[in-house]
Amino acid sequence: MKRILPFPTHRKYFYTLSIILMSFVLFIACSGSKKLMKDATVLEKGGLHQEAFEKYNFIYNNYADAEARVGMKRMAQQILNEKVQRAQMQCMSENFDAALLAFDDAIAFRNAYPTFDLNASGNLDESQRECKSRYIDMLCEKAESFVKEDDFESAHFYIRKIVALDRNNQKAQFLETMCDILPNYSAGNIAMDKGLWRDAYVYFNEVCKIDAGFRDALQLRDEAMARGTFAIVYKISGNKNISDSREEALAAKIKGVLLASENPFMELLERDDLEVIYEEQQETMAPGFEYETGAESGKLKRARFILSGELVSLDYGSTAESRTKCDCYAAYKIYSDKVNCYQFTQNASCSATFKYKLLDAETGKLYKSDVISFADEDVGKRFTYEIMKKISLTSPTGMRDHDVNLSNLQNPETDPLISEQEMLNKMYSFISQKVADAMNSFRP
Repeated sequence: MKRILPFPTHRKYFYTLSIILMSFVLFIACSGSKKLMKDATVLEKGGLHQEAFEKYNFIYNNYADAEARVGMKRMAQQILNEKVQRAQMQCMSENFDAALLAFDDAIAFRNAYPTFDLNASGNLDESQRECKSRYIDMLCEKAESFVKEDDFESAHFYIRKIVALDRNNQKAQFLETMCDILPNYSAGNIAMDKGLWRDAYVYFNEVCKIDAGFRDALQLRDEAMARGTFAIVYKISGNKNISDSREEALAAKIKGVLLASENPFMELLERDDLEVIYEEQQETMAPGFEYETGAESGKLKRARFILSGELVSLDYGSTAESRTKCDCYAAYKIYSDKVNCYQFTQNASCSATFKYKLLDAETGKLYKSDVISFADEDVGKRFTYEIMKKISLTSPTGMRDHDVNLSNLQNPETDPLISEQEMLNKMYSFISQKVADAMNSFRP
């Protein structure tokens, strides 16, 4: 017969067995930990600090071995020292891009393990700033040398690198400004030498927009303006076949468009100033007139051009309104043979010829001459409908409309004929713009 042990004895048996098993596991664990620690020590002695750090890290995370934690800190400090040394060597060799990346790597590693309280030789952040400062100084020197050589594209390349490192770098901002100023300033001087006053003005004006105090840019811009400026007066050549009111209207439009063009080199004078110019001419031809000391000589030099224009022909005509029968459904959406629909059309046309010439009031030299032709026409249209009549015994007139369904009626689109004045205004605008374009392109 099988004997059953008492309960307390049975529990003691299992307790003893558990202790034995736990002891065995701890023995195995300790054996494994010791082996791993030995491996980590070998890696550390062999100078494989990163591998040793990873091994210590594994041991600590899996076995909570305090000695492994100490090994982690020791290896982390060694790895940081190596990273800092590598960054400093790159900086000393002026491999600044690689150096800055290495400094970033070292700082990131240090910050990843704040509890280790790792220390680098010297101030790591300060070392990085010093290296970056040296790099920026070198880039500034290169950019400045390219600016002096007028190689602005290469200068821009280095300026962009500086700004990437220090967005508010004042030297980079100055060099960037010089890259914008110097090409315009140089081009302005070349244009001045060639007598291209308008081009010179544009270049120097760009310089002044950036820095009005740069060298003599403002003075040169004003000089280019003075030399390139010319004044004109518009003189109407009357045509007895055209009314004075239309000639005056065209003259006013031409002057208005010339003023609106905002050409800084063109000064438009009133017709009354024409007599002043003629008087100045007589003074210059007088024996006692000294050109260099004449008070009005500069004014005469600028205001010697006369724009003479004549409206050679102007024809406007319109036809009487004509009526034609049209499709009621197409026009009004009426479908009935008891309704008649009509379309009324009227035509108007305008043609004009204008000739102008630009003369030197002092010499009579002809600078420009052209004939401008204008032709335009317009067609006006409108529609009507009427319901046909039928005989009625009840209507007082004896006639009445047919009964027609107009519920779907739609009024057709009309196109009123423009007035004569509107047509003339189109002509005035067309001619005036052509004249203004010619004057704006004129180079005395």
